[in-house]
Amino acid sequence: MFSARWQIDAKFGHKQTVIDMMRKWEREIGSQVGLADLKFRLMTGSVGAREATVEAHHEVESLAQLEEFFAKIAKIDAHAKWGKELEPYVVSGTSVWQILRIVE
Repeated sequence: MFSARWQIDAKFGHKQTVIDMMRKWEREIGSQVGLADLKFRLMTGSVGAREATVEAHHEVESLAQLEEFFAKIAKIDAHAKWGKELEPYVVSGTSVWQILRIVE
């Protein structure tokens, strides 16, 4: 089991806009690729983390499941459009994926 975390930093004053856009992605794009099966959740920086940080967490059974997720979203035109709409509200260069193994 893995936790796939996508992290971005919102520009000052735009964190709520980024969160709202992430929720829109969840409803309109993620729902098309089985996001509900990945225990998706959003988190933001609080203590010991940058307040501007917004993280999307996806729980996957295997790296193959994550690759399948990536392949599916890459085929959705609305995903590319959404990314371009999000860009003005995000600090350039802060986007990063981290894949962590879940130890049970």
